[in-house]
Order: sequence, then structure tokens, then C-alpha cells
Amino acid sequence: MYSVPQPVSAVRTRIRQEFERHRFVNKLPVVDVLLFQSNADYQETMNFWRQTNHVMAFFKEESFKKGSKLPSSFIEGFLEAWGGWGM
Repeated sequence: MYSVPQPVSAVRTRIRQEFERHRFVNKLPVVDVLLFQSNADYQETMNFWRQTNHVMAFFKEESFKKGSKLPSSFIEGFLEAWGGWGM
């Protein structure tokens, strides 16, 4: 499929980390959104609608830091995700 320079075990570990990141989510609407997003990600990947660089973005160190805290507000998280625009 994709020419990802990662062993299969690393890919499986990274997918497992994504599931573990949302382990304690217990609000049904949030779970529904997470399930929808994961299904959409899977379909985009399997239909080759993503390029290799999109797949490799899952392996960036910034995307799965250990001990990273959630932002205290929506706007704080938004600005952090977009590089602090307007700050």
C-alpha cells in the first residue's frame, strides 16, 4: 500500500496509542464522534485518498507526546494547534 519506512509492529503500536489516548472517554456523543472519525480515517487510508506524508504525520513525535495535558479551553487548544496565531 504505502511505502512507510516503519515496521508493522511500530504501526500497530501507534494505532494502539491512539486508542489508549481516548481510553477514559465515557460521554456517548464524544464516543460517537471518535468512532466516526476513526472510520473516516480508515476509509481515506484504504481508498488511497491520503498520501504517504499524511500517513507519516501519525508518527511525528509531537502528535503523541507522553504526559501532554489537554488545553483548558477551546480557544487555547485551537491557537495551540494552529501555531499560536494572534498571540
